[in-house]
Amino acid sequence: MNKKHKFDPKKAYILESEWRRKIFPPEKVIEFIESLRPKKNVVFDIVAGSGYLTIPLVRIFKKVYAVEISEEMAKILRKRVEEEGLLNVGIILSDTPPNVDFKIDVVLFSNVLHEMDNPEEYLEWASRADYVVVAEWKKDEMEFGPPVEERLSLEEIEKLSKLKLVKSEELGFHYLAAFKKV
Repeated sequence: MNKKHKFDPKKAYILESEWRRKIFPPEKVIEFIESLRPKKNVVFDIVAGSGYLTIPLVRIFKKVYAVEISEEMAKILRKRVEEEGLLNVGIILSDTPPNVDFKIDVVLFSNVLHEMDNPEEYLEWASRADYVVVAEWKKDEMEFGPPVEERLSLEEIEKLSKLKLVKSEELGFHYLAAFKKV
């Protein structure tokens, strides 16, 4: 991950705020994933943060692996998982793609690829899944979000990943995209 963009865990409250729900509705992401009609056994939420999408994913997948690079954010997520009594969430603390040897149905990158030093490595790892789903900021000028020049377009993700775009949808400030291995 890019050191200059390391998310400050002291700002975790923003991740679950009403403001964020308005500009990036989790139910739209879940509907998009469900529209792909994936098998619903295993999903990976990469750099899961506070579990903004991890928790809703729990309701549709048998097993959700939340990968987090920050120990502080993993603690916040672990607390939420315990408070909600969720038994099908595995939390992986790692700054590299996890070494797993089982089938993955969906890998989700939610607003994180633009922060990675080497997104190609993670996208290559993710290509083992039936679907790679990306939620990213549009490259539009707006008063919030990452700098426009650091955001990744659909075309840039296709080039980085060598994956084929199979579906996309625009939200107000973000886009959702589903990719498959070529």
